[in-house]
Amino acid sequence: MKTKRLITGLIVTLMVFPLLLAGCGEKAAEQPGAVVDPLPKVNWTLQTTWAQGWLLHQMAEDMAKRVEQMSGGNFKIDVLPAGAVVGGLEVLDATSTGTIDAYHSWPGYWMSKHPSAPFFASIPMSLEPLMHTTWLYAYGGKELMQEMYDEIGANVYSIPGGVTHPELLAHSNKPLETLEDFVGLKYRAPGWWGEILKGMGVSVTMLPGTELYPSLERGILDATEFSSPIVNRQQGFHEVTKYVAGPGMHQPTCYFEFGFNKQKYDALPEIYKQMLQSAAMATTLWSWTQDIVLGFETFEFWKSRDKVFTRVSDEAQRAFRTKAWDWLDNDVAAKNNAHYTKTWNSVKEFWDKFVDYEHFMIPVR
Repeated sequence: MKTKRLITGLIVTLMVFPLLLAGCGEKAAEQPGAVVDPLPKVNWTLQTTWAQGWLLHQMAEDMAKRVEQMSGGNFKIDVLPAGAVVGGLEVLDATSTGTIDAYHSWPGYWMSKHPSAPFFASIPMSLEPLMHTTWLYAYGGKELMQEMYDEIGANVYSIPGGVTHPELLAHSNKPLETLEDFVGLKYRAPGWWGEILKGMGVSVTMLPGTELYPSLERGILDATEFSSPIVNRQQGFHEVTKYVAGPGMHQPTCYFEFGFNKQKYDALPEIYKQMLQSAAMATTLWSWTQDIVLGFETFEFWKSRDKVFTRVSDEAQRAFRTKAWDWLDNDVAAKNNAHYTKTWNSVKEFWDKFVDYEHFMIPVR
């Protein structure tokens, strides 16, 4: 009987002991210095280069949503469209000075600030999405991107953030299949692609996105490139053109970036920095897959409206590649810049390794 009472007492003690510990823990937690500080409240303003509703703007919204969720609502990023605080192409400078805390844009827009900028955005006839992603994240690309910003004295910390599949070559009112089809073509093309085409008989014009629809409608342009199928559909180019041309020789990848004011980024707790990194990577995968699936739907939509799809011949594409790479090798404005040379050499080295590796590894389609 005595033994039974002893066992019963032990059972009761074991049941009560954790509750006593919990109570002690609560009291200890009330003591100064005993509690781990909660995540601080941080509120940032981020502006994009894009209009509300575009997939490109949604990339920034997606990243901000992920950070807010991961932080339990403590780290909030207010995402604003182009023009809300500064012009769409002024976001880098505005972040550098601290007018806004962060931006989302396309690195190729900063070509006038540094000749290497398009390497981190889109390289004509070069890195495709998987190749570009691997080069950026695992072959030194993103480190070279930060070196570029440091070299121009930009007070920003930049990371890749968002990618689309190849852009459409053009919405056009002329078929584009051979080299001859491009001669005399009134074509909107920015940056490196525009410079390359000028040497191939193309009448290149650079117009802002808001002027493309009326310019196609009035015949000022024969053709325009702009973005991926879903973004072009949102622009309505199919309403004023007959042909949809591919492939995206000028931008076989379209990579985007998040830039953060360096002092404000450095001041964040390490856990918030990791949230930004993880959210940006997740946004990159999300945007890439969204762009492809929405591209399927967009093609079906255009076919239902009797748009004619044309594709530049393989022979012509190889000629464009030769011209493009020769231009990148010999661009007078860039070839004397050490960072440009180092980055282009890295891209070409990676290209050779990737093409050989994938040729062996990937089954024939």
